[in-house]
Amino acid sequence: MNLIYFIIFSILIFFPIELSATEENIFKFKNTVELGITIDDLPAAGPDIPFMTRQEVSDKLIKTLKEKKVPEVYGFANGTLLYNTEMQKKILTDWKKAGYLIGNHTFAHLNLKNVSAEEYIKDIERNESVLIDHASSVSELKVFRYPYLMEGENLDKRYSVRSYFKNRNYKIAQVSIDSSDWDFNEAYLRCKKLNLKEKENELVEKYIKNIVEVLKYNEALSKYIYGQNRKTPQVLLLHFNSLNANYLGLVLDKINKMNVKFVSASKAFNDSIFQEDSAIPMASGLPFYEQVRRSHNLKFEGYPFPENNTKWLNKQCEE
Repeated sequence: MNLIYFIIFSILIFFPIELSATEENIFKFKNTVELGITIDDLPAAGPDIPFMTRQEVSDKLIKTLKEKKVPEVYGFANGTLLYNTEMQKKILTDWKKAGYLIGNHTFAHLNLKNVSAEEYIKDIERNESVLIDHASSVSELKVFRYPYLMEGENLDKRYSVRSYFKNRNYKIAQVSIDSSDWDFNEAYLRCKKLNLKEKENELVEKYIKNIVEVLKYNEALSKYIYGQNRKTPQVLLLHFNSLNANYLGLVLDKINKMNVKFVSASKAFNDSIFQEDSAIPMASGLPFYEQVRRSHNLKFEGYPFPENNTKWLNKQCEE
């Protein structure tokens, strides 16, 4: 018997057993959470990528979304990114061929805090004229995502833009889950440039954890605001970048195991909840449920506020 125990012990030491997905301690929401997925800054988000073309980013993202059976993703495009080559235009064509939608994200990715409402509206209209050849219909294009989630630092500016939207039959594509992937992507590019694979893996793990925590926080917050019996939709904001091209599959696998159901983006942000006007001036952009919390002066302590990773990310793979 001692020999048998020795053999078993030796096997466990040298060939550790990997837990299967079913054996992991996975958090699951009690009730199914419906999540719509949106991707900003088509066709070329973030800094230049030394190890991938923009076309490769597009191909990988579309492939992943198809493999994970994500329905009707809404992409928000900036006309200024359709510069100098036919590749950017082809990326939008491929996006449409995949069955996804294209919305307005201003032509020059403007921050409403830095320009007048009149300049902002002109930029929206300029983007319309560029993107109309790529969207299937005018109504498809008249779904708007605020760059930086900034809706106006004062109410005059906020309602000047909203009045324009009402007159032109625009819909606002709100966000509840801000992934901060743009911040992670910059650190990711540095790690790739320096070929620091262990750091890259650590960063990706933290990125996935960040999305999980932001999702858990906003699901808890939305239930606190609207009640446990109200199904509260979630909308995930991602960007058209290399980090997501290579790792979005892991993100979607993780949140899918949490009893999250992927639904069309339109279904999610057309929910009546997202039609509420928080009516608050913004010093910086905010996801929707946080806007509502502040507008009602609610104090929420039902789940820890997700960690801000910017300082940690700035220190990763420094050159």
